[in-house]
Amino acid sequence: MAKKYENYFVTKDKSDLKFPAYMHVDPKTTRHIAHIDQNTVKGAEFGCDNIWLLPGGPKEQKLMDANTQKYDRYFGFYSFNYDNIRDLCAEIEVYIGGEKHSIKKSGCMFIPAGLEVGPLTFKNITKPIFFTIEEPCGTGIGKKWD
Repeated sequence: MAKKYENYFVTKDKSDLKFPAYMHVDPKTTRHIAHIDQNTVKGAEFGCDNIWLLPGGPKEQKLMDANTQKYDRYFGFYSFNYDNIRDLCAEIEVYIGGEKHSIKKSGCMFIPAGLEVGPLTFKNITKPIFFTIEEPCGTGIGKKWD
Protein backbone atom coordinates (compact mmCIF):
# COMPACT_ATOMS: atom_id res chain seq x y z
CA MET A 1 0.00 0.00 0.00
CA ALA A 2 1.33 3.41 -0.96
CA LYS A 3 2.05 5.77 1.89
CA LYS A 4 0.53 9.25 1.82
CA TYR A 5 3.83 11.19 1.81
CA GLU A 6 6.24 8.86 0.02
CA ASN A 7 6.29 11.12 -3.07
CA TYR A 8 8.11 13.77 -0.98
CA PHE A 9 11.26 11.62 -1.00
CA VAL A 10 13.51 11.91 -4.05
CA THR A 11 16.20 9.22 -4.17
CA LYS A 12 17.05 9.17 -7.85
CA ASP A 13 18.02 11.63 -10.53
CA LYS A 14 15.41 13.41 -12.63
CA SER A 15 15.38 11.53 -15.94
CA ASP A 16 14.85 14.59 -18.16
CA LEU A 17 16.94 17.08 -16.16
CA LYS A 18 18.40 19.83 -18.32
CA PHE A 19 20.92 22.14 -16.67
CA PRO A 20 20.76 25.87 -17.43
CA ALA A 21 23.29 27.06 -20.03
CA TYR A 22 25.41 28.74 -17.32
CA MET A 23 26.02 25.37 -15.54
CA HIS A 24 28.80 22.99 -16.62
CA VAL A 25 28.26 19.53 -15.18
CA ASP A 26 30.75 17.02 -16.59
CA PRO A 27 29.65 13.39 -16.07
CA LYS A 28 33.33 12.35 -15.87
CA THR A 29 33.95 14.45 -12.74
CA THR A 30 30.50 14.89 -11.20
CA ARG A 31 27.76 12.58 -10.01
CA HIS A 32 24.32 14.09 -9.91
CA ILE A 33 22.33 12.70 -6.99
CA ALA A 34 18.86 14.20 -6.91
CA HIS A 35 16.90 17.21 -8.05
CA ILE A 36 13.74 18.58 -6.48
CA ASP A 37 11.52 21.02 -8.32
CA GLN A 38 7.81 21.51 -9.00
CA ASN A 39 7.90 18.59 -11.46
CA THR A 40 9.60 15.97 -9.28
CA VAL A 41 7.52 16.86 -6.21
CA LYS A 42 4.13 18.18 -7.29
CA GLY A 43 3.49 21.65 -5.88
CA ALA A 44 7.05 22.20 -4.58
CA GLU A 45 7.89 25.89 -4.25
CA PHE A 46 11.46 25.37 -3.10
CA GLY A 47 13.91 23.01 -4.75
CA CYS A 48 17.49 21.86 -4.78
CA ASP A 49 20.13 20.33 -6.99
CA ASN A 50 22.69 17.98 -5.38
CA ILE A 51 25.99 16.96 -6.95
CA TRP A 52 29.14 15.10 -5.88
CA LEU A 53 32.33 16.62 -7.35
CA LEU A 54 35.04 13.98 -7.60
CA PRO A 55 38.83 14.10 -7.39
CA GLY A 56 40.92 12.78 -10.27
CA GLY A 57 39.55 15.09 -12.94
CA PRO A 58 41.11 18.22 -14.40
CA LYS A 59 42.97 20.56 -12.04
CA GLU A 60 40.19 23.13 -12.51
CA GLN A 61 36.48 22.39 -12.92
CA LYS A 62 34.43 25.41 -13.94
CA LEU A 63 30.97 24.54 -12.70
CA MET A 64 29.15 27.80 -13.36
CA ASP A 65 29.38 30.89 -15.56
CA ALA A 66 28.41 34.32 -14.26
CA ASN A 67 24.64 34.62 -13.88
CA THR A 68 21.99 36.62 -12.07
CA GLN A 69 18.63 35.29 -10.89
CA LYS A 70 15.51 37.09 -9.71
CA TYR A 71 15.39 35.02 -6.52
CA ASP A 72 17.64 34.28 -3.53
CA ARG A 73 19.85 31.19 -3.64
CA TYR A 74 21.92 29.15 -1.22
CA PHE A 75 25.05 27.23 -2.26
CA GLY A 76 26.58 24.59 0.02
CA PHE A 77 29.95 22.87 -0.42
CA TYR A 78 31.16 20.16 1.96
CA SER A 79 34.18 17.86 1.74
CA PHE A 80 34.11 14.17 2.54
CA ASN A 81 37.04 14.53 4.95
CA TYR A 82 36.62 12.72 8.29
CA ASP A 83 39.93 14.01 9.62
CA ASN A 84 38.94 17.68 9.32
CA ILE A 85 35.34 18.44 8.39
CA ARG A 86 36.15 22.14 7.88
CA ASP A 87 38.87 21.49 5.27
CA LEU A 88 37.31 21.61 1.80
CA CYS A 89 40.20 19.57 0.30
CA ALA A 90 39.98 21.91 -2.68
CA GLU A 91 39.73 25.59 -3.47
CA ILE A 92 36.68 27.38 -4.83
CA GLU A 93 37.26 30.51 -6.86
CA VAL A 94 33.99 32.42 -7.09
CA TYR A 95 33.05 35.91 -8.12
CA ILE A 96 30.19 37.59 -6.29
CA GLY A 97 29.11 41.00 -7.56
CA GLY A 98 32.39 41.14 -9.47
CA GLU A 99 34.52 40.47 -6.36
CA LYS A 100 36.86 37.49 -6.49
CA HIS A 101 36.74 35.15 -3.47
CA SER A 102 38.86 32.11 -2.67
CA ILE A 103 37.29 29.50 -0.38
CA LYS A 104 39.20 26.60 1.17
CA LYS A 105 36.79 25.59 3.95
CA SER A 106 33.55 23.63 3.83
CA GLY A 107 30.55 25.88 4.23
CA CYS A 108 27.79 27.69 2.43
CA MET A 109 26.95 31.03 0.90
CA PHE A 110 23.83 33.07 0.36
CA ILE A 111 23.30 34.85 -2.97
CA PRO A 112 20.58 37.54 -2.80
CA ALA A 113 18.22 38.03 -5.74
CA GLY A 114 19.72 40.23 -8.45
CA LEU A 115 23.35 39.76 -7.33
CA GLU A 116 25.62 38.29 -10.01
CA VAL A 117 27.51 35.14 -9.02
CA GLY A 118 30.14 33.38 -11.09
CA PRO A 119 32.16 32.16 -12.61
CA LEU A 120 32.48 29.44 -9.97
CA THR A 121 35.46 27.11 -10.35
CA PHE A 122 36.60 24.22 -8.14
CA LYS A 123 40.38 23.73 -8.11
CA ASN A 124 42.62 20.88 -6.95
CA ILE A 125 39.90 18.57 -5.59
CA THR A 126 41.56 15.88 -3.45
CA LYS A 127 38.47 14.40 -1.74
CA PRO A 128 34.83 14.18 -2.89
CA ILE A 129 32.84 17.40 -2.39
CA PHE A 130 29.09 17.55 -1.96
CA PHE A 131 27.72 20.66 -3.71
CA THR A 132 24.13 21.83 -3.43
CA ILE A 133 22.18 24.72 -4.88
CA GLU A 134 18.88 25.51 -3.22
CA GLU A 135 16.38 27.96 -4.68
CA PRO A 136 12.69 28.63 -5.15
CA CYS A 137 10.93 26.86 -8.00
CA GLY A 138 7.51 26.84 -9.65
CA THR A 139 5.08 29.18 -7.91
CA GLY A 140 7.73 29.88 -5.24
CA ILE A 141 9.75 32.06 -7.62
CA GLY A 142 9.17 35.66 -6.65
CA LYS A 143 7.37 34.73 -3.43
CA LYS A 144 8.70 36.05 -0.15
CA TRP A 145 7.95 34.20 3.08
CA ASP A 146 7.52 35.76 6.50
